[in-house]
Amino acid sequence: MAEKRKSLDMTQGEPAKLLVLFALPMLIGSIFQLMYNMVDTIVVGRYVSLDALAAIGATGSTMSFLMMVGQGMTNAVSIVISHAEGGKQEQLLRKAVAHAVYIVVASSALVGLLSLFGARPLMRLLGTPANIIDGSVAYIQITGGLTIAMQCYNGATSILRAIGDSRTPLYFLIFSSLLNVALDLLFVIRFNGGVAGVAYATVLSQAVSATLCIIYMFKRYPRLRPQGAEWRVDGKLIREFLGIGVPMTLQSMALSVGMFVVTAVINSHGSDVVAAYTIGGKVEQLAVISFSNMAFSFSVFSGQNFGAKLYARIKEGLIKGLIIICSLAVLSGIVMQIFARPIALIFMDEVNEVVLSEAVKMVRIEALLYAALGAIWTFNSALRGMGIIKITIVSSVVELFSKIGFSLLLPIFLGTTGIWMAGPIGWVLGLIPPAWYLVYWFRKQEKALA
Repeated sequence: MAEKRKSLDMTQGEPAKLLVLFALPMLIGSIFQLMYNMVDTIVVGRYVSLDALAAIGATGSTMSFLMMVGQGMTNAVSIVISHAEGGKQEQLLRKAVAHAVYIVVASSALVGLLSLFGARPLMRLLGTPANIIDGSVAYIQITGGLTIAMQCYNGATSILRAIGDSRTPLYFLIFSSLLNVALDLLFVIRFNGGVAGVAYATVLSQAVSATLCIIYMFKRYPRLRPQGAEWRVDGKLIREFLGIGVPMTLQSMALSVGMFVVTAVINSHGSDVVAAYTIGGKVEQLAVISFSNMAFSFSVFSGQNFGAKLYARIKEGLIKGLIIICSLAVLSGIVMQIFARPIALIFMDEVNEVVLSEAVKMVRIEALLYAALGAIWTFNSALRGMGIIKITIVSSVVELFSKIGFSLLLPIFLGTTGIWMAGPIGWVLGLIPPAWYLVYWFRKQEKALA
């Protein structure tokens, strides 16, 4: 009974209410996560230098690429476990948790090696300005090389959210955020650690939070503890994880490759534009927080109901969720049109008009199509939760090539405005495949029932 009060059964009750209840702790957690990400940026921008700020910003696409290698597999953990939870298959649930441990360790080792040995070649390939490349490489090698901390946390929270508990991850994320803020101030201001100090603060706070979260998870939910033979490697289950995780990883990596090209274009415009991109990205994170969590949480809703074979319920939840998500996205877009400049100023000690104007321009252009971003996140989350990965890959490929093509083409005629327009155009075009497929899939299920 205690477990049921902590976790949500997504197969029963009003879908819209369940989605809001599940997403609310994730929203609060994202606010705290953004807080410590913003503290990283503010501390570096104000207490180190704009070059240090640009150095961290320049790692964005590279870190995204490296982290997606691991996150694709932890996302697979969430899907497999949500199917077992929805189908009330307790033994499969415990076996999936055991295999999640193997997945986390293997993916962490891969990301760590790529980070340590690939950081400098990747940053050189992206044309990172000489005055910031050393800081960028150090940040990647520390945070990526020690990614086992983040992977353990992601693995634990994926398991908890898959069984409907989004509150426990919130508590540990709040703890991690506050610890990271304290360590940032200590390592950067007190010990003059610079970019490396920020990186070590992030890793240490993640490691402490991950350890406590895992201990609490197994104590709070005894039914998640694998027993004896359940730890044995099951080839069929491994293939199921890989069948979902590898395509999701490749999909995410494809999007990251697209961001490499965009980053290379941004880097070619100098460190001022790189700093603007860094600040604009932080402002955008604040903007999308209102709708991103509900969009991403839909994978748990669709996963549990797919496991329970409640297909009509998935459609009902998708329609209601999409209305809420797109409404929030439009509201966020309006807010950003009005307040982009004062929010961007938070991240600057001395006002650089070039950096500020470009950051504001980026935010305002992308804010026009936040609804498309919310919709593509929702549709692809629904498909991932159901284990239908191929069409989400098609969506990502369309978005990828759109971003690459327009980021190279539009700046010729529009300058930096063209760079900022490439992303929103990619969202709109990438939205078409999953939207079409979901309409087709639901009609197919309705005909089968008829």
